[in-house]
Amino acid sequence: MISRFTLKMSRQDERSHFVAAPVFLALGIILSLILFPRNIAYSSIAIVAIGDPVAAYVGRRFGRMHFRGKTWEGFAAGTLAAFAPTLLLVPPFIGALGSIVGMMLELSGIIQDNLAIPLSSGISMLLASMLLALVIH
Repeated sequence: MISRFTLKMSRQDERSHFVAAPVFLALGIILSLILFPRNIAYSSIAIVAIGDPVAAYVGRRFGRMHFRGKTWEGFAAGTLAAFAPTLLLVPPFIGALGSIVGMMLELSGIIQDNLAIPLSSGISMLLASMLLALVIH
């Protein structure tokens, strides 16, 4: 069942072997829901679910300035697209930080960014919200 699902979610060049990206995405989502408060979990999921594909599309279609096989245009578009839904869930500073951290990982070309993006953006937003709470009180 998992192989059929991942095959449908794969690119043409990935079809000769097991595609792990959807499995790591599901794992990143599940861990985010377990580890983080609801608003941060939902924000970290939105960052990977919206920012990552937008960055890939814009980078392939419009990217001119390359960095490690990725593009700055994709990074910028992914960051903005990832940031937008966080505005509904967390304070703007927290959402901006999570979006930037998540898309920096996407830009770096890290392997299995579908797992790394929601966890790193969630951790950064959690830490920032805890520091913000300390400063406010």
